[in-house]
Amino acid sequence: MAFDPETILARLSREADIRALPVTVSESDPVCVRSLLRIVDHLRGENGCPFDKKQTLEGLLSDLKDEIFELEESLDEGDLPNVAREMGDLFLILFMFRRILWERTGVTLGEILDGSSRKMISRHPHVFEHPEPGKSLEAIWETWEEKKRAEAPHQDRRSILDGIPRTMPSLQTAAKLGQKAGRVGFDWPDASAVLSKISEEIAEIRSASSEGPERLKEEIGDLLFAVVQFSRCSGIRPEEALTAANRKFRRRFSFMEERASREGRPLASLSPADWESLWETAKNEESLTERNPQ
Repeated sequence: MAFDPETILARLSREADIRALPVTVSESDPVCVRSLLRIVDHLRGENGCPFDKKQTLEGLLSDLKDEIFELEESLDEGDLPNVAREMGDLFLILFMFRRILWERTGVTLGEILDGSSRKMISRHPHVFEHPEPGKSLEAIWETWEEKKRAEAPHQDRRSILDGIPRTMPSLQTAAKLGQKAGRVGFDWPDASAVLSKISEEIAEIRSASSEGPERLKEEIGDLLFAVVQFSRCSGIRPEEALTAANRKFRRRFSFMEERASREGRPLASLSPADWESLWETAKNEESLTERNPQ
């Protein structure tokens, strides 16, 4: 019998047939979903809010990005109650997205969610068709890509690298390119093997520094790409690593500003040696705080 996602979807909709534990579906979920849909309908309706009635998909996309940053900050701070609140804001924006799409195309939330459910069932035959709990990650990704290429929106893709959004940030794009190429065998054997490539790119930057800005830009790009691959092969998300480095720099620079202010030394008057001394003090204070948290 052919693998039928529709049959599995129908079975999963009956709570008694759900075999995954624990089951997190609540009886209040459908009511809450309909309530939020009605609120959004009212906000966009004839007697709704002038601001919400003027919302556009482009404007909502900007709001969505802002909310994702706020969600990320809550996760970073370990504030799980606020993570839930930020998720609520994301759902509200997505429901507003759905309302505007409905105004243009008539699509319903059920159609959107059913489409996602069918896609997940189809792409996980090792879970829903022939359960294989021990299936390797490599085999899972191979099946995922095979199923994805068979779907109508992806049938025009010719390269394994197709499908990466043009608007994705460059660090994430570099990691995604390396990941996709690595899944078909074009990759370094391990993270340590990338280090020689990084050393090679640093040497080329030294050479390019006297050859004009265009060559230098190219070599800097190659170095950044290699560093991203080292991060990826080490199991570290480069965006998260750079975010942590930015946060650390901000924290240490703020310490230096405060210390210089306490000592009555304007920042503009500090010599390179003064800056180096303050930076080392900031590092030492930070290290002391980490060893002896209050």
